[in-house]
Amino acid sequence: MTNARISFVVLLLVASTPAVSTADVGLLRTAQALDEARGYCVDIAGAGATLRLDDPLQAHTCKYGEPLDDQRFEPIANGAIRAAVYDRCLAATTLEPGAKLVVRPCSLAPAQRWTMTWGRLSPESRRDLCVAIANTKGEIAGTPPLISPVYRRRDLALERCDDTQQARQSFRWSQVDERGASSADVVRSGMPADVAKQLAAFGTEFDGDVAAQTAKIYSTQPHVYEPGEIKVVKNLAYGPHERQQLDIHTATVRRSPAPVPVVIVFHGGGLIGGSRTATVNVADYFASLGYVGVNGSYRLAPDSKWPDGARDVGAAVTWLKNHAAEYGGNPDQIFVVGLSTGAYHAATYVFRPELLLPGTARAAGAILVSGPYSFDFASPSKGELTYFGEDRTRWPEMVIPGHVTRADIPVLFTTAEWDNARYLWPQAALYKELVEKFGARPRYKQSPGHNHSSQLWSLGTSDTSVSRELVDFIERTVKR
Repeated sequence: MTNARISFVVLLLVASTPAVSTADVGLLRTAQALDEARGYCVDIAGAGATLRLDDPLQAHTCKYGEPLDDQRFEPIANGAIRAAVYDRCLAATTLEPGAKLVVRPCSLAPAQRWTMTWGRLSPESRRDLCVAIANTKGEIAGTPPLISPVYRRRDLALERCDDTQQARQSFRWSQVDERGASSADVVRSGMPADVAKQLAAFGTEFDGDVAAQTAKIYSTQPHVYEPGEIKVVKNLAYGPHERQQLDIHTATVRRSPAPVPVVIVFHGGGLIGGSRTATVNVADYFASLGYVGVNGSYRLAPDSKWPDGARDVGAAVTWLKNHAAEYGGNPDQIFVVGLSTGAYHAATYVFRPELLLPGTARAAGAILVSGPYSFDFASPSKGELTYFGEDRTRWPEMVIPGHVTRADIPVLFTTAEWDNARYLWPQAALYKELVEKFGARPRYKQSPGHNHSSQLWSLGTSDTSVSRELVDFIERTVKR
C-alpha cells in the first residue's frame, strides 16, 4: 500500500469517527503512530506530586493501562475540551502560529473553543490553525518501572494547517478497545507467526546448531529498548576462579528512588560449555524495565565437580546480597534465573541447601527454564560423566527429584513446547514432589511455540509470550 493510500485510509477513519459528544472521555491522541507505536497523546507535564498544571502541554506516549489523570480529556459544551480530573479546559496561549497549549480555568473565551474536522483540531475562530506536534523524533521521557518500551515526548503547539504535514496535525479520540495495558507483565503481543513457523521446523531435537539458528532468528526481531538505555559494569568477581564473574546491567533512563528487584541469570551449556555472552539480552531486558539485571557465569567441568555449580549460584547470590544496594538493587529481592544446565545448578541451590557452603544467602525466588533436573543413567553425556564423576553408585544422589529438602523459595518452572522429553519428565517429577511432599505451590508455564533456548532469546523483543510470565512472577512475589 502506498504512503498516499495509507494517509487517505487514516483520514477516512478519523473522518468517520462519530461526532464528539459528552460521552466521549479518554485520550486525545495522534491519528498516526509516527515514531511511537502507542501513539502520542495530549498530556499535562509531570504526574502525581510533580504535576505542573500551569506549564505548556506536551505530546507524550499514550499511557494505556496506566493512571491517566494527566491525559484524560473530555469534550463538553460550546466546543470546550476539559481535563476531566482537574476541571480545567484546553486553551491556546494566543490564537497565532507558535502558540502553546495549556489548561486553564474553563471559560467561554475563544482560545478555549475547538473544532475537529478530518482529524484537524483547530480553534473555532481560527480554522487556519491546527494543533501539531513538533517535527522531531520523540525524546525519552520519564517512565515508571515495568513499562516497555520507554515513554517519549514532543512539544505541542499551533501551526498553520498544511496538507503536507497531515501526519503531525491529525488527532482523534482513543477507542475503548485500544486502551489495553502497556505494563510488561500483561499480554500485548505473542510470538510472530513467522518465528513460530521457523521454531516448529526444528522439532524437539536440540543442539548447538539449533541454538545458533534460534539466536539468529531473534536477533532480527524488534526490541523494546535501545542499547543506550542500559549501563553495564563488567567482570565483577564473586569468587577466585576466572569464571566466577558477573556483569551488572542498570537503566540509564529509568531510575527508581526505591531499591528494585535484582535478577541474575545463569546460562546453559551441558555442564562443560556455555558462556554468559548468550544471556546478555536477559540482563539487558530486566535492566530496561528498571530492575537490576545481572549476567552470571560459573565454573565448568572438569574444573568443577558436583555440586560446585550450585555453590557458584549461591556464592553469586551472596555477593549480590552484600553489593546490590550499590547499584540500586534490593538485597532482599534477588531472583535467580537459570536456563538448561544453569537451571539445574539453580534448582540444586534452591531445593538442596544442605549441599551449599555455610553462610550462603537465600534468594527471594527462582525461575527455572527447561532444566535437566535428572539424567539418563544408562546413557550419560560427556558433560554428565565429567561433572558427576565416574563413580556411578553416587549418581542417584546427584539428581534433584527425590532429594528436595527445601521448598519455601517461590519458584516458576517453564518448559517449551518443542523441548525434548528429557527435560519434561524430570520437571514433572520435581513438581509432583514439591506438591505432594511439601504442600508447595510452584508456578508452571509451558511456553507455546518455543524451543529450548528461544524462551530466553525472546526477552526484550516484541514477543512477550515468555517475558510477561517472568515479570508477573517477580512482581507478585515481591508484593506478597
